[in-house]
Amino acid sequence: MTCRVEIPHSVQRELDALPDSVWKEAIQTISDLREDPFPEGAHELRGHRDYFRVKFYFDRYRIIYRVSRKQRRVVITRVGIRGTAYIGYQ
Repeated sequence: MTCRVEIPHSVQRELDALPDSVWKEAIQTISDLREDPFPEGAHELRGHRDYFRVKFYFDRYRIIYRVSRKQRRVVITRVGIRGTAYIGYQ
């Protein structure tokens, strides 16, 4: 299932603030979501239908995203370090 990936401006700022090595892995992980929005290790957020998280960079960082199956679209909603990535989703 190939999907279109959207990165809102606010999330782009989060990506741009990451250190280079973390940024590279984040971009690769996001790119992989285009081909498989439900990779091994992705989990749906409790209480938030169609929102998922995937870990990257030694499991220290998270990418939170929403999947629209009908529209075949993945919208990245947050990229950040584990402790702060979930703010607003709890």
